[in-house]
Amino acid sequence: HPRYSFWPIILGSLKVTFIALFFAVPVAVAAALYSSEFAPPRVKEIIKPVIEILAGIPSVVMGFFALVFLASFLKGIFGWHIRLNAINAGLALGMAVIPAIYSLAEDAISAVPQSFREAALGLGATRWQTAFKVVLPAAMPGVSAAILFGMGRAIGETMVVLMAAGNAPLLSLDPLQSTRTMTATIAAELGEVVFGSPHYHTLFFIGLLLFAVTYIINLFSFYLFQSLMAKMYGRKK
Repeated sequence: HPRYSFWPIILGSLKVTFIALFFAVPVAVAAALYSSEFAPPRVKEIIKPVIEILAGIPSVVMGFFALVFLASFLKGIFGWHIRLNAINAGLALGMAVIPAIYSLAEDAISAVPQSFREAALGLGATRWQTAFKVVLPAAMPGVSAAILFGMGRAIGETMVVLMAAGNAPLLSLDPLQSTRTMTATIAAELGEVVFGSPHYHTLFFIGLLLFAVTYIINLFSFYLFQSLMAKMYGRKK
């Protein structure tokens, strides 16, 4: 009866996901705020469809890009000894989740009542002060939900991390080491595993664990949205 350790792949999933969010959240929220508050109408009509079209790029294409180009580019700049590592996979994964976070965040920012902006401008605030101190806090419930949605999208991604992370289940916090995620483990091993074996059932348990994690994230996103709406507007939506 072989024994399997989940900690390396759980740590790998968390490590890659947080690197992806660290890169994607500032870019996506800043782009959403710019296109909603500062971009001219013609520019906005171009930016929003183009970014949303990026969401349709297959994940295998993004993984191939990270495997062939991004890994060599980062190694050439920083001199890393390992091409395929958690940072490489996290950056590629961040590019994959930016459109999802941007789309929901932009909708949330655009939904802020125009009276909020007019009141802030009438009190002498600049457009930047209005955007960062009035509009963005008012849209925070929707922006928070967008970030959690992006987190669930990143945890469930398969091909990008399978191709770009090095596929080595190492129990290490070092982002420059190769790593393996739960989704990559299922994709790499399920096709050759013996049917009905402990290894077979272990892979299905990993899938069940992924389902539980994404369910908890979505549930937390819902209650966070409800609590923020109640706190900011005095009612639940």
